[in-house]
Amino acid sequence: MSREFKVRANIEVVLHVLVWGSLFLTVWYNAYTLGPFRKQDGTIYLPLIWNMILNLTLFYTNALYLVPKFISRHKYSRYFLSVFFLYAFIVGINTVLDQQYSLSLFSSENEPFFSDLLFNMQSKIIILSLSVGYALTRQWIMTERMQQQLDKVKLANELKYLKAQINPHFLFNTLNMAYATATKSNDVTTADIIEKLSGLMRYVLYESNEDKVCLEKEIEYIDNTVNLQLQRLSPELAAQVKYEVRGNWQNCKIAPLILIPFIENVFKHGVILSRKAEIFISIILEAGSLILETRNQKSTPRSLEQSNSGIGLRNATERLQLLYPNQHKLEIQETDSSFRIRLEIEIN
Repeated sequence: MSREFKVRANIEVVLHVLVWGSLFLTVWYNAYTLGPFRKQDGTIYLPLIWNMILNLTLFYTNALYLVPKFISRHKYSRYFLSVFFLYAFIVGINTVLDQQYSLSLFSSENEPFFSDLLFNMQSKIIILSLSVGYALTRQWIMTERMQQQLDKVKLANELKYLKAQINPHFLFNTLNMAYATATKSNDVTTADIIEKLSGLMRYVLYESNEDKVCLEKEIEYIDNTVNLQLQRLSPELAAQVKYEVRGNWQNCKIAPLILIPFIENVFKHGVILSRKAEIFISIILEAGSLILETRNQKSTPRSLEQSNSGIGLRNATERLQLLYPNQHKLEIQETDSSFRIRLEIEIN
């Protein structure tokens, strides 16, 4: 967390304390000077305190939980249903406390139940409206900051890509020449490897520059990557790799190359020559969510592996946070001998 972010967070907390403190003092002053409460014994404080607690509960539950959970994911019906029950619960609790405790014990006037209910409904709808405004503004600011971070990361990646890019036409011409040579020599295996490698390079160089690509093409890229990895292994080792893909990929899009670091990590650390070690890769699309699961055993102790790798996974995790905020779940389970990843992304 950057220093600038910490300063902004602290300023936001101070502003919230000042606003709510000012509101409490204003309500207290008006009730203390104009209300019908018995003010000489200080009993006015308790009703004001629980009223403020209920207002805070309504405001922050909606702003920090309901809006990010439902509105940002476009689940509007669930949001309105949830916020209605929250609003009704807060209004009901406030009215019951007023009638059973505040007005009956401390007030010299008998206020009708429905009059008090209407007042609480009006006051709480104001609190709820302010909460919605604050939450949407906060969400917009966070989205803008994430977009700025994403633009910076994208620019840095583009610069790295340009620096690392050898003339692609020369590279493709070389691969085509090698493919032709392998074909003339009836070396089917080498020709197949060159063809897959050419397809991988073409996808990375030309087809993955958009923010979102067709999921079908991304799966095809992963298929070719896995097949190339299997071709370099002996039949005994290749037989230990379990790879499955299930789902309907039509009309779905995904951020390009978002899954491949997890696939590459499996083959990098899961292929063990000295003993039998199964590798499991599963990609499933169901109910608008893509689920990637990988499992592999580790050939090195945890400390050594962490020191030599992990950069690709960290970059992938940061990219997920930028591209799919509140729209993905990443679980990483690691022991001294095994490594498991489960990633779920909301595609639609």
